[in-house]
Amino acid sequence: MHFRFGFLSYEISHVIRQRFNKNAEIIGITHSQWRVLVHLSENPNCRQVDLADILDIKPITLVKQLDQLEARNLVRRIKDSDDRRVYRLELTANALPVMQKLWDIADRVEAEVLGALTPDEQALVIRLLCRVKGAICGKEPDMS
Repeated sequence: MHFRFGFLSYEISHVIRQRFNKNAEIIGITHSQWRVLVHLSENPNCRQVDLADILDIKPITLVKQLDQLEARNLVRRIKDSDDRRVYRLELTANALPVMQKLWDIADRVEAEVLGALTPDEQALVIRLLCRVKGAICGKEPDMS
């Protein structure tokens, strides 16, 4: 087993995504689509291009995900009133119950993944990862 932080964090993230996707199959949403929903809920009425930047993905990748989410009536694209080339995005009312189910799945997967640790160790891991993320992203982590 490799013990370098980058390798381990990638491997853990990969397992989490796989488990999430397996559990979310019944809902028909992937981990990548869930990320879109979560970040859109935190950035309502944002421009499509800005959401791609937030997610650190190519705009064309986001377009495909938005097409799928819009087809399920979870996301709505709205033409910007100032610039017709720009779309603003918002969650539909249908997205909220779906997101709650996805959060429940995420909580179960997290409990499985962190189950080998005590509650204090789990809290410490979360705090340390938030600090690392804040340091590499240049932002103070929101621990709420």
